[in-house]
Amino acid sequence: MAHIFKHPDNGTKGIIVFTHKEFYLLSSRSVSKKEKIKRLVSFKKNYLRYLLLKRFKKSIGLIGKYYYVGVHWGFYARDIETPSWVDFHMTSPGTTTFNGDPFVIPLSSAHFTPLVMTKENGCEKYWDLICVAKNDIKKKYPELLSSVKKLYEMGEKYRILFVIASNSVEKKSAYYTSILDDYFEVFSAEEREMFTIIKTDPKTGFQGLSYTMLSYFYNRSKVFTLFSQVEGHAKVVKEAQLCGMPIVVKNDLRGGVKDSLNEKNSLFFSDYDNAHLVLKKAIDNYTSFNVDVESLESELGEKKSLERLCHYFKVLYEKNDSFFDGNLINTSNLNRRLPAHYFDESIKWASSSKFRFTTTDITNLEMMELFLLELKCGVKI
Repeated sequence: MAHIFKHPDNGTKGIIVFTHKEFYLLSSRSVSKKEKIKRLVSFKKNYLRYLLLKRFKKSIGLIGKYYYVGVHWGFYARDIETPSWVDFHMTSPGTTTFNGDPFVIPLSSAHFTPLVMTKENGCEKYWDLICVAKNDIKKKYPELLSSVKKLYEMGEKYRILFVIASNSVEKKSAYYTSILDDYFEVFSAEEREMFTIIKTDPKTGFQGLSYTMLSYFYNRSKVFTLFSQVEGHAKVVKEAQLCGMPIVVKNDLRGGVKDSLNEKNSLFFSDYDNAHLVLKKAIDNYTSFNVDVESLESELGEKKSLERLCHYFKVLYEKNDSFFDGNLINTSNLNRRLPAHYFDESIKWASSSKFRFTTTDITNLEMMELFLLELKCGVKI
């Protein structure tokens, strides 16, 4: 979603932030010659990209005249080239690296975790292990299911909870479409009594679960795990930590997940075959971890992060011999706004009901035109 932080005012520029998905879509490499000669369906898709890129290039000069343009990075990437139309990047330190020396704001959507994600002291722990994640294949669910099965075969009676966000369209090439079938085939009726899977309706994704409910799940669980080999900043890990939970992940996990992990608040497994032993160690000793919630709140809470964001914007303006007045708009729900997982009537280019539970990234000409129209309140484009 092209997030508008500020419109031009009193001769100073406004601020716009695109998602990394929009960045790739609006980059010329998205319409390479190789892509243009693919089969008809793919060509049609790339032709639409070509039109979108053409419209964007026609407008970016004027946009850049009135706005500082940034990119928010939500997934692991390395050696990114910064095009001339990008003034700054937003990313968690471990998520992205860049060629050259662009202006980087070391904040991502994970740094704006809602206040409701907080530790409840004294509440009873019902689940021993929880995993909250999307349903895509990068989450390594088969390996995680295998580890749970090994724990049950060892005689452990752990209570497990998977909260899985479905996607409206789940292709086998990208999503673990057989997870429920495998759940019934791999686990006995007795084991399924201890192992709960909550899979959201494909029409809602994670937006069908409130943060209050997710906080409830975190606080009543002992250990959080994610089996991915590569991630972005993984907001769910930060949410679990703010609720006081120790984390178990792979030791060579790439991305910004490990930015807030250390030997005091986490355990790491080296291979999937023995991951169950690390899970067991974490569950059996979950009270011995030192999860410094107070420090994490200072680092990841939305209030402090907004203050830091304003500081970086001030530096950006000063770097360009301008003045930042500190006034921003659309600062609520930045944890979902920045990665384009948020919907309301203020997002004019994605205001129809079909966007309620999906991405609000600009992906076609109609959305681009509506976005440019929204900028006309402060800019003639």
